[in-house]
Amino acid sequence: MKQYRPTIEQLKKRYSADMARRKMQARRDAARDPNVKRVQIPDNSEPWLPHKPESLAECIWIADQVSRRIEQWKHDFLPTTSRAN
Repeated sequence: MKQYRPTIEQLKKRYSADMARRKMQARRDAARDPNVKRVQIPDNSEPWLPHKPESLAECIWIADQVSRRIEQWKHDFLPTTSRAN
């Protein structure tokens, strides 16, 4: 397989974009109040079990629930258009 080598112009563009991105991030960080704590976006997922699966049966149960959910979504959200069109 032939090795991919970017041209000098592509390397220059990538380097200048990286430098601009770093400069803008530094400006944003300088403008941000250091005393304000950053709020982390909460996780919107729900665990299948209240604890980590401890047995193979629990893992199989989770896999079965996932399969059922996939089939339910396939049934509820059928494509509105045909690929033949």
